[in-house]
Amino acid sequence: MDDSSPDTEVVLGPDLNPTRSKMDKKLYRHITLPNGLKCVLVCDTVAMRQRRLLGHYEDDSEEDEESCNEEQGSDSDEEGSEGSEDDDGLRKAATALLVNVGSYSDPPHLQGLAHYLEHMLFLGTEAYPTENAYDSFLSQHGGDDNAYTDMEHTLYHYCIPQDGSSGDKNVWKALDMFSGFFKCPLLGGDQAERELNAVESEFELNKKDDDCRISQLMSFTCGMDGNAPIMGREYPRENEEGSQAQKPFHPFAKFPWGNANSLRTEPESKGVDVMQELRDFYHTHYYARNMRLVVMAGYELDEIQRRVFQHFKDVPADPRISHSGPAGGVGVTNLQPYTLPFRPSSLGKIYRILPVRNHHTLTLTWQFPSMCPHWRSKPDDYLAHLIGHEASGSILSVLKEQGWATALSAGTGEDGTGDASTHALFAMEISLSKDGMRHWESVVEVVYAYIGMLKHNFLEGSVDAEGTKKEGLPSWIYGELKSIAQQSYRFADEGDVTDIVEEIAENMAPWYALPDERVLDGDALLFGELDNGCVRRLLFDYLTTANMRVDLMSSLFGRDSDEECSPGDQEEKKEETEDDGTAQPMDVDGEDEPPLFDRVKAGLPSIEPRFDTKFWEEKISNDVVQLWNDAADGNSSFSVASLHLPPKNPFIPSAFELKPLPADDSDHPLLSCSVKVCVATGKTKAWYPAAVTKFKTEKSAHRLSLSYEDEGEQWHVLDDHESYHKFDGDQETLEEGHEGSFDAGKVKFRVTAVPREGEGLVFSYGDADHDDDVEDGTAFPPIPPPALASRLPHIIYDKNCVKVHWLQDRKFKRPIADLRIKVECEEMGGSALNQACMVLFCKLCADALTETCYLASCCELDSAIYATDSGFSIRVHGFDHKLLALAKQVLNVAMSFRGREGECNLPGTIKEARFDACLEKLLRQLSNAGMDASSFTTSLRLLCLRPAVTSAFAKSKALQGITVSTFVEVMNQLLKRMSVDAFYHGNADRKDGSEAANMIVEALTCHHVGLPKKKIAPKLVLKTKQAFDPHQIVVPSVDPKDPNTAVEVYFQFGKDDNSAGAIQQRCLVDVLEAIIDEPLYNQIRTKEQFGYEVSCGARWSYGILGMSFRVVTSCKSADEASSRIDLFLKTFRDELVAMSDETFVEQLVGVAKNKLESFDSMEEETGSHWSEITEGRYDYEAYRKEVLCLRSITKDQVLAAYDEWLNPLCINGKPKKRRCMVVHVIGTGEGPPSEGRPVIEDGKAVGDEVDRIVDQFHDAVKRESWGRVTFASPELHRANTV
Repeated sequence: MDDSSPDTEVVLGPDLNPTRSKMDKKLYRHITLPNGLKCVLVCDTVAMRQRRLLGHYEDDSEEDEESCNEEQGSDSDEEGSEGSEDDDGLRKAATALLVNVGSYSDPPHLQGLAHYLEHMLFLGTEAYPTENAYDSFLSQHGGDDNAYTDMEHTLYHYCIPQDGSSGDKNVWKALDMFSGFFKCPLLGGDQAERELNAVESEFELNKKDDDCRISQLMSFTCGMDGNAPIMGREYPRENEEGSQAQKPFHPFAKFPWGNANSLRTEPESKGVDVMQELRDFYHTHYYARNMRLVVMAGYELDEIQRRVFQHFKDVPADPRISHSGPAGGVGVTNLQPYTLPFRPSSLGKIYRILPVRNHHTLTLTWQFPSMCPHWRSKPDDYLAHLIGHEASGSILSVLKEQGWATALSAGTGEDGTGDASTHALFAMEISLSKDGMRHWESVVEVVYAYIGMLKHNFLEGSVDAEGTKKEGLPSWIYGELKSIAQQSYRFADEGDVTDIVEEIAENMAPWYALPDERVLDGDALLFGELDNGCVRRLLFDYLTTANMRVDLMSSLFGRDSDEECSPGDQEEKKEETEDDGTAQPMDVDGEDEPPLFDRVKAGLPSIEPRFDTKFWEEKISNDVVQLWNDAADGNSSFSVASLHLPPKNPFIPSAFELKPLPADDSDHPLLSCSVKVCVATGKTKAWYPAAVTKFKTEKSAHRLSLSYEDEGEQWHVLDDHESYHKFDGDQETLEEGHEGSFDAGKVKFRVTAVPREGEGLVFSYGDADHDDDVEDGTAFPPIPPPALASRLPHIIYDKNCVKVHWLQDRKFKRPIADLRIKVECEEMGGSALNQACMVLFCKLCADALTETCYLASCCELDSAIYATDSGFSIRVHGFDHKLLALAKQVLNVAMSFRGREGECNLPGTIKEARFDACLEKLLRQLSNAGMDASSFTTSLRLLCLRPAVTSAFAKSKALQGITVSTFVEVMNQLLKRMSVDAFYHGNADRKDGSEAANMIVEALTCHHVGLPKKKIAPKLVLKTKQAFDPHQIVVPSVDPKDPNTAVEVYFQFGKDDNSAGAIQQRCLVDVLEAIIDEPLYNQIRTKEQFGYEVSCGARWSYGILGMSFRVVTSCKSADEASSRIDLFLKTFRDELVAMSDETFVEQLVGVAKNKLESFDSMEEETGSHWSEITEGRYDYEAYRKEVLCLRSITKDQVLAAYDEWLNPLCINGKPKKRRCMVVHVIGTGEGPPSEGRPVIEDGKAVGDEVDRIVDQFHDAVKRESWGRVTFASPELHRANTV
């Protein structure tokens, strides 16, 4: 018998708790298991309702309660164990495990193996051999899971709702199932071939992604793909043309995605046993010392440690197979012997690349030594801040002034391709205009002129605090970055549970080199002084022309879809080109302009073999390089005055105090807690559950209002109120079991539940008898009482069609706020020109605000302005100190277009030259619409259902040849009358709310004329036909070389007006989604391999309920995919009928727990409230009604809904009419995927065909709509008016 103990064999690591952010209430423990597995355990204290923070505790509430009764001589029955309930918070538990091996460790002859292995681990273990047992268990209980493979690590994660009060502990069963991945996976059988097809499908989905294509092109052309040992292993390779076999090797040169060719065709041709290699790879790298584990749950740390020890102690400490080389000796997979990835022969060149999408992107890449050892001051991020700056004096500012660029970014990136243990790639990506393409060499000159300015200022030095002049840039720049990082970390939101465990696991990665004591904050903060020595080396030795790679991807060279150019027909095409003397057409400005790139002279492009990316490689001339070198030395044609260091940031916040709550409804540690109150009833005392709803100070008495089970309210005076001051700060935390008294000792109380951050009122009876066990072992989660009207959004201003809502935050207690504004305009519906001009208007405003808003964004104060179907929206959010000042500037620019009737020029806030630049950018974006087949199906569905919305193709046509005067005329008309809704939420008291309202009203100018809501066209949704055969929308993929075919089958159910019946329908849809999703995925994706993307989901489209099913495939036809969905719906009914009552209840509980899951951030809560405001529903606590409804949902009701909405057959087996439409976007993949692809007539664009087919649908359904959806909740809305 194994008598090992987690207490005696586990080694404690550094104490992580001092490095938590100020707002983080979780407890952390760093341990190492006997097998060398390093773990971080996270006790989610608020999720477990503030149980004793250290170790397990024995509850004595039963004894106390009996004593109370005994004092009164009561013979009443025992009430039960007062605190025995494991009263979970509804935030989920989560786990992440990182394996310190990724695609860089793929054998050269099996590229993509690490990714393939990641897929295989999900297909069963020795303990749970059923293929989908793990996914099915998580889905059934409201959980979720995923994984990803990076260059140097692979990460697996899942989340699951916290356990209830009784029955099996699902948190620990999930951990047990998960641990099997790393002890005894099956890794074989029929699943292997099927899962390889899934890897191939995933690759096909990424194949048309320009970012993926350029990344793989860099790997292909880095000149480091020679035959060299990796991880101590060699594989014989034939000597190909040239001296390929003698080239140096770097893992960067690999193909990390993997596909059927790299994992089946190529290795089989060389006699490689792929499955044996996969098992060897697992046995070589998947061992405890090469892993890092993070487990977060609502249990005490000791209990989490015991479970982790139990389930992971048997993971082998070392590789399972003997292995010579680095991995065998250092305890972790190690790639550090490899250094910089680009061979000198691959630098000093320009790579001109054909894109899939219409864009012009210049990418400059410099290779750095690994930045991992420099985690303290992060010098690469420091340089990225300067080079990627967007304020005055920046590279982007100068390029925009010249009309050459619209956007810019710089840095090493967060994925393994840009930041690795072997190297870092510092990339600068510039979005160019057509004119910028013609001056790309000058664009690079500006970049080097800026680098030269930085070098000059660095050598000039600055005076430090002691008055000593030192080499380096001014210290205030680093000081600003350090201060902002500190405040951002200090007030960071909790975030999603999966993100929390993922981030910690990533920070623990051995290759990342963070010390164990810094895995919480090492990635977020800046420590100590700037490493000027490293900055100097990067600036002077690495940001040079000799160390730079230039990639220029542009549709001006042509598009990937313009031509076929396989190796077999290159000679034939070359002869054709020579015969007629013409090249493929390019997108040029005019016939009289010289060609940007002479493709006839350049010859046929080279082809990267994995993604089939076409490119031309050319050495950059010595004269051009010298021009850049001169610029870096301070000799540039660009004015030194135009390029300078960024200005000091005026948006750095300095006020972080929380605004006081109203005196008659202020804060208190007991507020929102659940309590049990001991009240005298005759000669005996009885305990009653209640929730603390309000606190106020009145005549020096501290009064608390309690809401009882019957929803009665009663005020009590708190005794010994001074003792509660200790709970106001971080000294102590109010916990369950706390006892006190009211009304001079007459009323005793005990705390039974404490709200976690982000929760409102909590209500717990504190005894198992009242916790609504729906079935034995399955506890239905307790439903919190309704929030007080004062805790929900208030209308603080309502005049002249301007309505401003306000809510002061009480939950998250951070110095942040969120302002959202929605503007609805006249004449937006159905007009492609008006809708297109609104998009252009927003782009012009954002462009004009770039320098201001960028400075604010550096201080965690973000903003956006974007077009909607009915007007436009503005959002400003972040630290509240200077939020309204930024919002005013954004509004002033937007409203500068108003009150200009008769004007034909742009307002003074917009530079005239920027009109053409923004229009060009918008037209390019519109031309890329529909390039992703999967999202295109959704767009088509919505275009069919919403006739007032116009397509991107129609918008693009409407903008052709538009002039400034026409644009201004349209905007004058659109902005003449407006309806405005706004919501200000966060650290803002009533005075701040009024200030926000006044600022909005003032910005509207004296020209404001209100647009009543009844004058705004309703968002009508058309009814799909109720028929035996669904209406089919069939269009070709926009990209003529997209191998993927996408299918969406949409079922329409009915109107959701928020009535009791509609709420029940809403719940039935959610339950159906929860029950169907995993079996659908398992059958059609995993077993039958229709494609990588298979899913279903509930749809709420402007008040109309529905459900959609989607398949994206590169191996099946569209008809096969849609027919398979219908067949699944036909046969799944039997599974639904056979579902046990226990399983059904578990599904209900899973849905309920997800609905009751607390907000992880104020942003989430704001978004939830804002959607209620913009939809006009105002039901801020709809989830309560839904969970109450779920309690009464029966399996028969679900089955009846399934039969009515989804089942293609009647009870008698005959076909049934359903409201259904099917969207097919058919690609050009070989074989079945291209079957049925419509042929577009010569001279006709795909967009024209799409618009024609959408119009046909409108005519087919006779434009019959569901009518205006009116929601019923006016009483609450009227009550919440200040």
